[in-house]
This record gives sequence, C-alpha cells and structure tokens, in this order.
Amino acid sequence: MQRTAWLPFSIYSVIGTVTFMPLLILPALVGVLVDEGGMSESFAGWVASANFTGGATAALLMALRMHGIDLRRVATIGILCSIGGDVLSAWVAHQGPAFLLLRFLTGFAASLAHVAASAAFARHDDVERGYGLFITLQFIVSGLGLYIVPVYAATLGVPGMFLMIAALQAGALVLLRALPGRAPAEAAGGGMERAILLAAVTLFALIGYGLFEAANTAQFTYIERWGVALAYPDERIGVALMVASLVGIPGAFMVVVVGHRYGYLRPLLLGMAIAVTGLLLLILTRAYQWYFVAGCFLGFAWAFCLPYIQSLMASIDRNGSAVAAGSSIATIGGAVGPGLAAIVVTGGNYRTVFLLSIVLYAIAAASFVASRARAPANIPEVIT
Repeated sequence: MQRTAWLPFSIYSVIGTVTFMPLLILPALVGVLVDEGGMSESFAGWVASANFTGGATAALLMALRMHGIDLRRVATIGILCSIGGDVLSAWVAHQGPAFLLLRFLTGFAASLAHVAASAAFARHDDVERGYGLFITLQFIVSGLGLYIVPVYAATLGVPGMFLMIAALQAGALVLLRALPGRAPAEAAGGGMERAILLAAVTLFALIGYGLFEAANTAQFTYIERWGVALAYPDERIGVALMVASLVGIPGAFMVVVVGHRYGYLRPLLLGMAIAVTGLLLLILTRAYQWYFVAGCFLGFAWAFCLPYIQSLMASIDRNGSAVAAGSSIATIGGAVGPGLAAIVVTGGNYRTVFLLSIVLYAIAAASFVASRARAPANIPEVIT
C-alpha cells in the first residue's frame, strides 16, 4: 500500500465513526433516554430503530446512485443536517411520533456521510487495511462512549448526550475536503449500479453480509442473560463482556497487519469458524472460564471479519455501490437478528439462540463461497 494512503484512511475512519455514534453507544443511548428522558424502554427501542431505519434507507438509495454521487458534497450535506437533527433532538426529545420522525431523518442524514466515508475506502489499494483501521477506531470509540455516557448520564442528560454527538460531527466538518468527489467518468454510466447490485457475485455477498450481522446480534442479545441463567455474579458477567468487547480492537487491527496476504475469503471463513467455536463453548460448557473465553472468541471474530467483508464488497465495485448496499443490508440484518432470537428462545433455553447463530453463520459462509464461485476474473481478492 502506498504510504500516503494511511492519511486518507485515517480521515475516512474519523468521519465514518462520528457519524455512526448512535449505534456505537446504543446501550448507553437507550439507558439515557429511559433514565434521564423518562421514556419507556419500549419507546427508547423504537427511537433506536427509527434512527437505524433512516440510515439503512439512505444507504440503499446511495447504492442505486453511487456512480453519479459527489461523495464530498453528499457527506457535507448529510453531516450538516445530522448536526441540526441532533441539536434539535437535544431540546425536543419526548415520547411521541414526531420525535421518531426526527430520529429517522437524523439517521438518514448521518448515514449519507457515513456511507460516503465507507465508499471512499474502495477507491484505494490495500482497502482491507483501511477498513481494519476503520473498525479498530469504531471499537475504541464505542468502548470509551459506553464508559463515559453512563458514568456522566446524570450530568449530560438527554440534551447533553445529543449535543455531544453533534459536537463530534461538527469537529469532522474540517475533514470532509479529504473525501473524493464523483466517480471517474468511465464508471459513471447510467444503470451500472443496478447491474452491479443484481449480479450474482453481489447478491450472494449481500446475503452473507446480512446473515453475518444477524448471527452476531442474535447471540449478542442474549449472551448476558445466559450468564445470569448460569448464576454467575453480575460483576463477573460485566468483566467478561467488557473484555470481549476490548478483544475486538486487536481483532480488527490484525487485519491492518495481515492485509490481503491470504485473500479475503479464507480469513473471513477462519473468523466465522472462531465465532462458531465460541458458540459451541457456550452451548456445551457451564464453567465461567469458558463463558469468558467464548465471549472473547465472539468479540474477536466479529471485529476480524468485518473489514474483510467490507473489502470484499469494495472489490466488487471500486466506486462503492456494493459497499453502500452492504451497509444497508448489514443494518437490516443487525435489526432482524434479535427478533429471530426472540422467536426461538423459550423457557430460558438460550442454547437455542446460540444454535440459531451457528446456522446463520453457516448459511453466511456458504453465501460468501457462492459469491466467490461467481466472481469474474478481474476481482482476484474475492476468488483467492
């Protein structure tokens, strides 16, 4: 990779991370809305859902027009509107449909900038190292946010939380000039995005991406409850989950070191095998030390796989249409996972949730293999 690529990769990572804050601090955000904003837990969940639905909608629309989009201009408009939405949310947060609409529009706007930054990586070589840096930063910021927001929740309140998010996005405004503009003229032909998105190589990769995120969020929803069911002390459960999250940092950074030395598919399958191993430990064992190890396996695998999946999407279309579609599908998959888990969990039998995640991982792996089998020869990273 050219040495100068580290600078744009770092800038794209910052822009993409600050426009992804509601998801990165999701448990803390919901907690503040409930404890400080007086909202019901159900309504707070709908607020988060509205935010992510707006983001998924924006990503899908961008995927259909990516070759004609000026990434810098779209990101500027998106981040300015998102700042306005967060500032407004700080003062009008209440339990009602108008606030849900506001969060939908704010999520839509933030996603414009987030997807623009994510797609910008695809225009560089050694893209997997860029995405590795991106995911590493997200895990670091998520860890800090999940500590700072709950600790200072009483001081921040709902206004302070949303103003903090707005301030972070405002700080990223000075970085937007580093984003590329439109795609090269030869790639900007009308209808090319649809042809790319409907190609078998893309469709199978998108299915794999969505199922991968569904598998992750399904197990993540109930892993804490499984610890409670096994009668572990709350403190020990908290330590296990905290360390599992922190292990994601070296997991993502390992991609920066390894790069595409082994292609994209083989490391991706290895990562999912590590996740399945963690789930099998949860199903077959009851000792705390294996619960701890299983959480670490799952946290590492989640962070390790994501850069390779994003790189695979980028290799399909270097102008970012597959990346944008992947962002939308991943958001949908992440939202579906807890719902599927809620359907299969009965009578506190959380093992069925972990079995569900194993099945979803298996289908995701098969989808990525199918994508490889249908990849044209000009996408060597995918077929390696």
